[in-house]
Amino acid sequence: MKEKSRIKKFADISNRLRAVREFYGMKSKEFAEQADVSPKSYSQWESGDFRISIDGAIKIQSRYGISLDFIYTGRLDTLPIKMASAVASSPLLKNTKASTVNPES
Repeated sequence: MKEKSRIKKFADISNRLRAVREFYGMKSKEFAEQADVSPKSYSQWESGDFRISIDGAIKIQSRYGISLDFIYTGRLDTLPIKMASAVASSPLLKNTKASTVNPES
């Protein structure tokens, strides 16, 4: 039986996505739809169960102005200043680190 509290493989990316969504004060369905992303896919990315696709990341980047560097590696210096300040103080990012997941795999 799998342990429910196990750390998800893509937890760092999911925490960064959630922090940005919360910065905008949106529900996940609205956030996904605004970026022209399937709400089901977005939910899977934000849960950490699946890695965000490059196409999905580009759509989110285009709509919300966040960089792919932030999504995949957590580089706060690539975000707009106001967003970087707000996201940096998010409890979701306190224990996250740069992703070691290759976006192409």
